[in-house]
Amino acid sequence: MPMFKDLLSKARKAAREHLPEEVVAAGKKLRDTVVEHAPEPLAEVIDQYVPPEDADKATPAAAEPEPPPAPAPDKRMREDTDDVLDRVRAKADKGLKPEDRVVVVYATAEEQDDVEGILKILEGVDTTVRQIDLDRERPQVKRQLAELTGVMVPPYVYVNGKYWGARYELESLAGSGDLELVVANRLDEISAEAKRIGNVHDSYSDEISVDNILTRWKLGHILCVDDLDAWYEVDKDGTERFFYQGGPRDVADMDALAKEIVDAVEAEEYEAQWMLEPSVHV
Repeated sequence: MPMFKDLLSKARKAAREHLPEEVVAAGKKLRDTVVEHAPEPLAEVIDQYVPPEDADKATPAAAEPEPPPAPAPDKRMREDTDDVLDRVRAKADKGLKPEDRVVVVYATAEEQDDVEGILKILEGVDTTVRQIDLDRERPQVKRQLAELTGVMVPPYVYVNGKYWGARYELESLAGSGDLELVVANRLDEISAEAKRIGNVHDSYSDEISVDNILTRWKLGHILCVDDLDAWYEVDKDGTERFFYQGGPRDVADMDALAKEIVDAVEAEEYEAQWMLEPSVHV
């Protein structure tokens, strides 16, 4: 344990000497936020090995020789530092998960032009981009990606853990204005075309209310009422049909029957739940 404490002390000293003050301050805030919300045993460990007073202690200038000046960072390094700083602040202030707003690009050297095009599309989008060189990975990784996506040739672009295609698909998302929403994981707000690209299905409320029942019936969804299915359909010739309690019912009765179902469920007379079928994605 003494060796571990010594390593922590050296790490804190290096952070104070080499990191911008705002990064150190954000780190302190993140530490306090973790301690505040962590389970008591974990909070005690953090207090033991990273006490708050340590963050405020300044090492006397004479205690150690001045380190040699670090080389000036290039523009890319400055951008990365700013990005990391923003994320530290966001996590401390909003508690965002580390995987939020992450784009991972899997490719080989042969797809470098496409990768550069993807990076160009993502410029100005608030995200962290990670590039995975498939030539350095085990051969089965490329095979697994092909099987998962149904696409044999890289690159493969994953946004927040979900496959979204490659360069062409990202160009389409950017052109429709959906890319920012996809990266922000606001998938309920993206366009129908973006949902098609990402194979995103609409989500629906399972609320047992008159309005929700009628809305979902009109979409062709099935409501299982007291172990019997109730649904609405339209034939190819436009004929409307409604089925309830094991048989056909008048379509005009749908509103009254929806209210009857809600009243019975609220009175706990029987149960009603939405069912899944291959053509319906909930």
